[in-house]
Amino acid sequence: MKNKAICIFVVISMLVIGCASQPPTESQTPSDTTVNENHQVDNLEHTLDYSQGIADGIYGWTLSEDGSYYMLSAINEDGTPVESIAEQNFMRGGQGGMKGMDGEHKEMGQNQENPESAGEKKFEMKRSHGTTDDPLAMEQNDQASTQSVNAQGVYTESNITNSEYQTMLVFVPTEYMTINEDGSASFTDAVIGGYTAETAPIVFQNSNGGWRSGTPKAPEYADTLSAGMIYVSCGSRSRDAMTEDGAITGKAPIPVADLKAGVIALRANADVIPGDKERIISVGASGGGQMSSALGATGNMEEYYPYLYEAGAIGVTYDEATGTYSSEYDDSVYAAMAYCPIADIENADLAYAWLCYDSTLNKNGTLSETAGYYEFTDFQLALQEDAAYAFAEYINSLNLIDENGTKLSFPEKEDGTLDLREGTYYNAILQNISDALNATLAVQNDATVYITEKYGEDTSDWLTEKEDGTYQVISLANFINSTGLVRNKDIPGFDTLDMSAENDAFGTSDTKTVHYSASIAQLLKDNYETYESLEGFEAKQIDLYIQNALTGDEAKAIAEQTYLVNGTQIMLDVATGIQEADIAKYWRTRNGTADQHTSFSVAYNICIAAQMAGAKADYSLVWAMGHSSNEGTTTGTLVDWINEICMVKQ
Repeated sequence: MKNKAICIFVVISMLVIGCASQPPTESQTPSDTTVNENHQVDNLEHTLDYSQGIADGIYGWTLSEDGSYYMLSAINEDGTPVESIAEQNFMRGGQGGMKGMDGEHKEMGQNQENPESAGEKKFEMKRSHGTTDDPLAMEQNDQASTQSVNAQGVYTESNITNSEYQTMLVFVPTEYMTINEDGSASFTDAVIGGYTAETAPIVFQNSNGGWRSGTPKAPEYADTLSAGMIYVSCGSRSRDAMTEDGAITGKAPIPVADLKAGVIALRANADVIPGDKERIISVGASGGGQMSSALGATGNMEEYYPYLYEAGAIGVTYDEATGTYSSEYDDSVYAAMAYCPIADIENADLAYAWLCYDSTLNKNGTLSETAGYYEFTDFQLALQEDAAYAFAEYINSLNLIDENGTKLSFPEKEDGTLDLREGTYYNAILQNISDALNATLAVQNDATVYITEKYGEDTSDWLTEKEDGTYQVISLANFINSTGLVRNKDIPGFDTLDMSAENDAFGTSDTKTVHYSASIAQLLKDNYETYESLEGFEAKQIDLYIQNALTGDEAKAIAEQTYLVNGTQIMLDVATGIQEADIAKYWRTRNGTADQHTSFSVAYNICIAAQMAGAKADYSLVWAMGHSSNEGTTTGTLVDWINEICMVKQ
């Protein structure tokens, strides 16, 4: 491994497929560390050989304020840790801009600068009734560390375009280490929760909420440290990462490639970083849940090697003679945890349209608040209906089979259309919701009182009590209307007509935004003549949508980008032998039944795909939880799951 310090920031043009990497330059003696207006740490000396970095006084193990863990930190010349530019405290309710379950989330599908600018739509923030005040739903990550964090070195050998993102922080329980006089650490024989410094699983968290770049942070799940686990907070570039001259450096699949580079750095520095490198558990929420699922599905996938090479990942090389890439290190993870993942992004609008189909019934969208924040045009409502049916066709095309061998699908009606509210897939979704409710009722003193207080005296249109005392949700539409699941997205809401959502995640480094949803573009193309006669249709806007995502020269490259971050499709392709990848052995997803930001069918599909590819999956909804990673305890906890999968006999 090269151990020369790197303190340059190479400006690169990130193409859809990675180009040749710039070679690393020689290090220079750092001057005072400063943070420029782009929030980069300038003149911070780095080395990828952490052992050598400790010997050279670049890194050192520093103690947290409460003495519970050590951090591998960058060290100033006087031996003091370099102050981190990372956020030190987690926001209540999750990551990356999530403000809890109070209707203030302002990321996916909303124009953040001016909500009314999206086609002059009316925008009114509303609260979903009957859910956000639920004590179980309001369980917060109170175990999140409020300790300050220090800066650490980069995890790539070259092309450091955004040092605030291309870094990671390593946290180790103090019992596992003794700090020597020379600053190095010796591992102890301490046992915490059944683990040692050698056997402890490594929780590998990203913070890519909203599909945005993530900076390393203090541990959100500090209880994993007290349970004896190693904790790593890994930054990565995404759609908002830019160079000083405006080039976007984080176009997909760079966020996942950066996380892979972090995984590689852990394995390359096994002599310094404690923990079992074969038990790395990826964790993320929202957009970070998407990145966690993509990381879990693409282990050692050769299509990623050009991106890893471009990102300067350790041990990834390019052979000019053969035109091939290779990697010295394994970039797969053992398990993947995805909270409310904004995943399968090119089909996310179909899934959302299907979920919200019954609650978007009129032009004004005023059906007991459940149609959401926007006033929809006739064109949008027609697109919404077609997208809902397209989702059913999409599900049928996937040939999903659950753990019991049941094919999950929607049946045809007599008129030849698919029935959106019948069939094995629909019934599975209802059962998932029912299971979440019953898990909550199991910890209530009186289930009937709980239901009555929350949802009124008469719930017969969506809920029935079974002979065994458990409850069954019988109508998705009435469940949505009765529990106040408020739509908070435009139509479409992910690949929006005005490109105000995740549209800057795809394309080239010199293209600010593009349309990427081929499924929506296909609907626009197929129904163009019908749509153009409707109020709200703008031909120029729709023509660009179709061109970007479907028919234009860039459409194929954009489709490759969306595929590389689509863990669901990749695992289904692994299951059928179309794709080669070492997928995570264990999967876990959690969505809240009050999640307004995505369809919880997306996470279900991830788990089904993982099972079909040979992995084990733990899927549950959490009753009354919003778009968050604060899952409470009714369906288990992250620590419980990690203990379960890491203490099994292999």
